Amino acid sequence: MEYTEQDRDAIYHLWMSQKAKRHLTQMDMAKRLGMTISEFSEVIRGKGEISKSFVSRFFQQLDIEPHTILPSLKNQIAPENAVVYLQNRISIDGEIQNVQIDGNQVIIDYCCKVAKLN
Repeated sequence: MEYTEQDRDAIYHLWMSQKAKRHLTQMDMAKRLGMTISEFSEVIRGKGEISKSFVSRFFQQLDIEPHTILPSLKNQIAPENAVVYLQNRISIDGEIQNVQIDGNQVIIDYCCKVAKLN
């Protein structure tokens, strides 16, 4: 996907508002993103390429969904009745004995050791 100048403007304005709110510096964000300050500055100010990886990491650091900010992603509307595949993972404190599926429910039978209280 190619990002537009409107996306770049949106990233720039988001950064300007978030750095003030969160008391972040360019150095802080560059370190979090694994970039140099100059690389980060180039992307924000329009000289560097906006990559999918940058967008993903940048928005993850700000805990914001990119599609809520970037115009090119806002305009991507899923067709009616689109199918989206999702995945959930859980950890069980014990040994799984049996797994069943009942409609949209997953039933997990498991056992765990109970320590005796003294």
